[in-house]
Amino acid sequence: MLSKKTAVRMVSAVILTGSLLGAGASFPSEPVGAASTMDSASGIAKEHALTTLHEIYNKAFSGEMPYAAKGLKINENSQKEVYEAFGPPPDPGNTDETFDYYHAEMGHPGFAFAYNDDKTISQIRYFGTHVERDHNLGSITPKVLGKQLSSADEIRHISSTN
Repeated sequence: MLSKKTAVRMVSAVILTGSLLGAGASFPSEPVGAASTMDSASGIAKEHALTTLHEIYNKAFSGEMPYAAKGLKINENSQKEVYEAFGPPPDPGNTDETFDYYHAEMGHPGFAFAYNDDKTISQIRYFGTHVERDHNLGSITPKVLGKQLSSADEIRHISSTN
């Protein structure tokens, strides 16, 4: 079981990485007359995002991740088991020496897995979905993290994603 501080750091890294990597995503604009509809939809999206945050946070204590990676645990499951669940990484050019990357497509979330020397999972990173991103990681900002979990010890900025 992970300590609270370790879990908070892991969740913060996952959320911020996914939020920053998705910062370049484009979103359709709404008509000017749809402000009240947008406010209502915005509130629902934020509730969904907070649910996502808390699901990730609660699973982090046991070294797990919700959604498509459910059942895969850090330091327990192997790369082979990841491949059985997700298949081999779809794009060999999108896998480096550290992580196997799985793209977010058609509402399915993106993930990255890193491995220990014995090929057990050392990290699971969740990148969220690219569809309705505001219902997912897109609404989880550093301010929301601070309010929901506590202030981050460190925030790293990725210049290539602004």
